[in-house]
Amino acid sequence: MIITSVPATGRAAGRAARDLAVWAEARHLTPFAMTSFSLGFGIIAGAWFTGLTMRDSAIGFAALVVSVSTARVARAMNARPLTVASEWGQAACVMLAEVAIYGGLAGSVSLRGGTGLAGPIGDQLHGGALAGIGGTGMAGVWRLAIAAAIVLALRQMADLCAAGPQAYPPRLGSARLLVVGIVDLLAGPRLALLMAVALGVLGLLYVLVRPSDTVRPDTTGVAGYRGDGPLSAWIGGFVHGRLPPIPPLLVGLLVTCMLAALGLGNLPGILVLTPAEAMLLAALGSSHLHDGRRDWRVPALLQAGEYIFLAAAGYAGRVPAPVTFALIVAVALRHLDMAWRARNRVPLSWFFSRRWPRLPRADWRGLGWEGRMIVAGVSVWAGVSLAVYITLAAYLALLEVADFLGGWINAGYRGGLKGGPHP
Repeated sequence: MIITSVPATGRAAGRAARDLAVWAEARHLTPFAMTSFSLGFGIIAGAWFTGLTMRDSAIGFAALVVSVSTARVARAMNARPLTVASEWGQAACVMLAEVAIYGGLAGSVSLRGGTGLAGPIGDQLHGGALAGIGGTGMAGVWRLAIAAAIVLALRQMADLCAAGPQAYPPRLGSARLLVVGIVDLLAGPRLALLMAVALGVLGLLYVLVRPSDTVRPDTTGVAGYRGDGPLSAWIGGFVHGRLPPIPPLLVGLLVTCMLAALGLGNLPGILVLTPAEAMLLAALGSSHLHDGRRDWRVPALLQAGEYIFLAAAGYAGRVPAPVTFALIVAVALRHLDMAWRARNRVPLSWFFSRRWPRLPRADWRGLGWEGRMIVAGVSVWAGVSLAVYITLAAYLALLEVADFLGGWINAGYRGGLKGGPHP
């Protein structure tokens, strides 16, 4: 075993977080409340990052530090979330706080213009290779923000699948966000978002390539983390769980990534739906128990195909990058919502009055990953991508609000205590 010493600054930060946690508990604040404060400061940080001056960026960085510190205090508190509703709320706040910062960094280029390179280092990089990564100008910076949001969503899903029954709401990427904030001050939002993507990819690969014997996933719930819709669940019913989920998924993911790299705009007519049709191969494994040693990776890989297709379809349909970013965030939040439902075995009947006699695990109202891909593909084919992306993003956002108010809180009231029995 290799033992490394913790830096003194890290130990001091840990002690400070624990001391503040004791202070918060003494005032009857819950971890959910502290995480909500973290989200608020994250939104404030994103708003200040859109400013036009170095002073605005510095204030944004200060708000970012407070957001990260508040999230650390929430994790250091001894009291666990009392209900599954508050636990899901913490997970949602963590995701929204980070994407708010990414959106603010990209939004600053929308207001300032230019390449997104600024500060003492960024001013020296104009005209270099870094100025063109993701594309030039505002659109290129927003593509980096989209990539950062996708990697964040996949990392959180992979962590949840790998942690199994011991899963805890995701932690705000403290070290990553602090590095991103410092890079923004020194080199501008383009390099800051590029750093977020690079660090996020490294973290995601670390989770996905770790040896399978070090992971103990909750094999009774991983299948529910997929976010299947009615079409995927119906197709999977034909094989009755006999087909392992990974082989058909890898085939569909390979085709989707290749066509996305070539450009969906180069596919004539109805052929733009080819990636969505290829990903439907993954539906053949939807009824499998996902109890194999490597099956815990399936939800993250499956959702990677959806995110890549949505981003590529938005680009092919000339959807403004901020709109595509909003849709990616809404879809990521929906996937995380469905995963936490499956993990806590929250009955779907708490989210709508009618009980579906068939395909009970399917995300009927959210359309499922396959439904959203088909809708996006059809919108590109019909030339109405902008209207469809705006409508779909708004619909999913309102659906999340309605489900939290009418379903998750209902779960808390009806005995959905963390670790307790569910009705």
